[in-house]
Amino acid sequence: MEVQTSNAGLRSSMTRIVFRRAGNSGGFTLIETMVALLILTFGILAAGQLMYLAMGSNSLSRSKGTAMTVANDRLESLADLYRRDPSDASLTTGDHGPEQISVTNPNDSSIINRFNVTWNVSAVPDPRAGKVLQARQVRVTVTPIQSTGTTANLKSGLNKVINVTAIFSPGLK
Repeated sequence: MEVQTSNAGLRSSMTRIVFRRAGNSGGFTLIETMVALLILTFGILAAGQLMYLAMGSNSLSRSKGTAMTVANDRLESLADLYRRDPSDASLTTGDHGPEQISVTNPNDSSIINRFNVTWNVSAVPDPRAGKVLQARQVRVTVTPIQSTGTTANLKSGLNKVINVTAIFSPGLK
């Protein structure tokens, strides 16, 4: 800002103020700073949300992996039972279970997950005429449960229900 005074005539008593804009004085205006902070805030919020989703996805993956291990263990025990005694009550046609399984942490014996395990046994038809196929289809379903015994959150994004199917057969007769 510059103050100029003129000595000419009537205008001598008037003072004229002239505003000059400083060229490249550097620095930011308040509005530029606020816009930058707003953009930075949205960026940090988006990164935090991505981290939250990644942690949730990791937890879901771990739970599904544990459920798959439980399902495979049950299927292997039923296959072993079928090899020893195909007429065992656990291998009769129909639905069996539920049995509650708890998965514990080996370090401190705390419970990591709880599951209801059910299995369905059905006959496998032979498409060939005059042949009888002595096989059974076994479908093991593992459903997560809460500590109270009720079914855990089964929203589509959090679905941890695992189904594993196998066919047990001693051979053709």
